[in-house]
Amino acid sequence: MIRRIAAFAALTVLAGMLVPAGAQQGSVVRFTGQLLDVRNGFVYFTTGAAFKLAPNVAYDDYDTGQPTSLAPQPKLFARAIVDPATKQVVELDLTRKRLATDAAYAPDVQAAVATKPTTEPAPEIVGVRVTGKEVPVEFVVTVPASTRVTDNVYLSTDASGWNPQAIKLDRIDGQRYRIVRRLPSGTKFVFRVTRGTWNSVEVGQDGLEPANPHVFFIKEADSLSQPVTVYGWSDNRAGVPQAAAPGAVPTPFNPNPFPNGGIAPPSRATPPGGFPTQRPNPFPNRPPG
Repeated sequence: MIRRIAAFAALTVLAGMLVPAGAQQGSVVRFTGQLLDVRNGFVYFTTGAAFKLAPNVAYDDYDTGQPTSLAPQPKLFARAIVDPATKQVVELDLTRKRLATDAAYAPDVQAAVATKPTTEPAPEIVGVRVTGKEVPVEFVVTVPASTRVTDNVYLSTDASGWNPQAIKLDRIDGQRYRIVRRLPSGTKFVFRVTRGTWNSVEVGQDGLEPANPHVFFIKEADSLSQPVTVYGWSDNRAGVPQAAAPGAVPTPFNPNPFPNGGIAPPSRATPPGGFPTQRPNPFPNRPPG
């Protein structure tokens, strides 16, 4: 027992000697910059840096450190306080005044960053300045001629949790649907085209559903247009049974729809009352002479 206690004490001393001088266990990381967006539990900066928000993250005023009435949104500036133990933002200090981009790391975090970055910029915005301004984005979807006039067409996005009816488009002619949305620059999302359910989703020229959804990145521009061509629908492919409409009454299956012998009467069926008696021919056919 004494030997175990001595071994444990020796390991504790050795572990303390291995901690670099000046390292502060549980210290935080600070990152300052302009906000691009806050969604799905993450905070994004215009530099491409992104951090996961803690479940109980605090939103405070940058100058006073007290709770703020500002809501995190694009164009605001913020200082993120990150717990290096969980790599999550525990405090986000917001302000409207411009702040210089800055990052501060504890010594233990710097050692890890030297081998592998904690955050990696999104490749779409590396070297591209985005301000998070609202950009009108037009989506124009061309559908196949088999699409009924009464059908509705939707965009299902990852931001909506893949709701098949997330964004409804307006029909502008026989084969085109259109919608305009104002989205902040720097936003990236993926989407698929549906007719309201996942039983009627777009398919490619080969008749198969695309392996990957459409990827769209909103650049820094005055306006953008995204054309999409739908070559077919999953419920209109040859050999695929049509999905029944809601409330439809199914037709019972009859494995023997016709009675034995078919639906025509037998060839020698006797009419009611029997056949009439044939009269002899008064002028039978006789050979000449």
